[in-house]
Amino acid sequence: MKSSKRWVAAILGATVASCGGGNPSTPVPVATPSPVVVATPTPTPAPTPTPEPSPEGEPPVERVTPPVRITLRLFVVEDGRGGVYQYRETPEGLPLIPVGYYFRLDIIAKDSKNKETRGSGEVIWHWDGDLIDEDNLNNIYHPRLRARRDGKFCAVAELDKILSNELCTEFRYQ
Repeated sequence: MKSSKRWVAAILGATVASCGGGNPSTPVPVATPSPVVVATPTPTPAPTPTPEPSPEGEPPVERVTPPVRITLRLFVVEDGRGGVYQYRETPEGLPLIPVGYYFRLDIIAKDSKNKETRGSGEVIWHWDGDLIDEDNLNNIYHPRLRARRDGKFCAVAELDKILSNELCTEFRYQ
């Protein structure tokens, strides 16, 4: 029993000595490393490519199969400053376009498989030239016209001997 007491006393003594003894000690401040500022280069922005000018209106499709039908529609009405004009309609349902305003027509030709086609590309427009000025015919499928004077204006497009629906509008002075 005496030897076991000595062993316990030796272990307790070693434990107390390893903890710094029985005396409390003052804490020693630990130095914290300060962050190091590293300069990183600012990435150079990639140059913005200059957009290529696009053709007037929508580009024609690539198919050249013969059309079986053509749909003609009023695409947009523009005021003289380039803004889009929300047109009204007559009681008969005709779009009212103020004299001096521009408007675009649009045709969509479809082949026997109901796919868009440009056919031969030889579009013939039938309209009253006294009421309009032809402003831009760069894209023959999408002409830009100007209402010159008041009256009822109707147009039909022809492509490869196929006629479109008739589209009528009314031009009025504001």
